[in-house]
Amino acid sequence: MRRWRWIAYLGVLLCTTLALSGCSWPGARRGQGGPVEPAKVAQAEAIGERAQTAQDAGDLAAAEAELKRLTALTPGSPEAHQRLGVVLLLRGRPAEAETCFRKAVELDPDLVAALTGLGRVAAQSGRTAEALKHLETAVEIEPHDAAAHLELARVLEASGRIDDALAAYFRALESDPFLTAASRGIAAVQLARGEADQSLVRLDQALEGDPGDVEAVFLRGRAHLALGQPVLAAADLQAAAERLPNRPDVHLALAHALAAARRPVDALKAVETVLRLAPDDLDARSLGDTLRR
Repeated sequence: MRRWRWIAYLGVLLCTTLALSGCSWPGARRGQGGPVEPAKVAQAEAIGERAQTAQDAGDLAAAEAELKRLTALTPGSPEAHQRLGVVLLLRGRPAEAETCFRKAVELDPDLVAALTGLGRVAAQSGRTAEALKHLETAVEIEPHDAAAHLELARVLEASGRIDDALAAYFRALESDPFLTAASRGIAAVQLARGEADQSLVRLDQALEGDPGDVEAVFLRGRAHLALGQPVLAAADLQAAAERLPNRPDVHLALAHALAAARRPVDALKAVETVLRLAPDDLDARSLGDTLRR
């Protein structure tokens, strides 16, 4: 959940508390809350702010600690459980994240962010049918939620449903025109279909909005290579390889670009990097053999 939504949520809660004596904490409608105290609301808001600040700064351990305090203070708040789930997923603990998302949905079955989180976890675990169910429910509840459409698009693409995936990427972009990940997803599909020129245009636009998107830089390098522009391809792919040093696919694409740009020595170095990361890569071995002749 974004910061403004969390503040608005607590603000509405506090106003209601001050106006209505005996109002209940979120979740009390299900018998889980007691009377709200303004001091408790203020404390929850402060904790939520600290958690968001830590998450924005990349300090996920601190964000997790704060959100655990928040869920302890507000056990009936579905948003608090959902936020904790997001951080746990970012920390590489999907099982714990799933528990948090399920708790959030138990408290509020229409919480789209939690349903999206469940879809993401299920997809990562290979439970495709379950992932699609959660994500399709999410977009049905909130047709304009860009994040839900984006996750749905990724699952559909991984399932081989490319046309449906492309439609979902476009719906995500309609809901959030600045969502670089959706533009990148569309560009990747276009590139895979041999539409490198269209892919390149979209990637240029995406990188204007987010120059630091390394995956978009990688895709743009591949698009340049597909269009027979090896010098431009090598520049992009070198930049991507420097920031993604453990990705054999990036180094392999760089090797092909360097070879096409008639830089065999540099291309061979890139091949050697690929084979260090992925010793059984047949494409890299074949290119290396060609370069050594």
